[in-house]
Amino acid sequence: MNKNNETVRGILNAIELYAESGRKASRELGEKAFTKEAIMSWVEKGVITTVPINTLFDVLEQTGEEEVSYTVEDVTVAGNVAFVRVSSSFSKLTTFNDMFTLAQQENGEWKIVSKIYSVK
Repeated sequence: MNKNNETVRGILNAIELYAESGRKASRELGEKAFTKEAIMSWVEKGVITTVPINTLFDVLEQTGEEEVSYTVEDVTVAGNVAFVRVSSSFSKLTTFNDMFTLAQQENGEWKIVSKIYSVK
């Protein structure tokens, strides 16, 4: 992965907006990272749950500002779509394996379309 690549920088900008939305408990920042129709999914006790991304924003606002760190494990790009795997740590929540799908808009900006996670 070439982190100096303009495409990858654009993709990682969306991931950083997501992390910053957690740090600041900011719905507004989260909305900049995700599409309006974005979803979040997880598996709990063998049951897959999928919810609108606003559910994530609700949790972040309820949790309040916190320390958030992450490590990008993988970035895969295929044209105007991408996949990013991240290990993240939210100080008031826990640590997660996050997987994001992203799409590039006409203006060149990358937005997160979906997030699926598991608790580490």
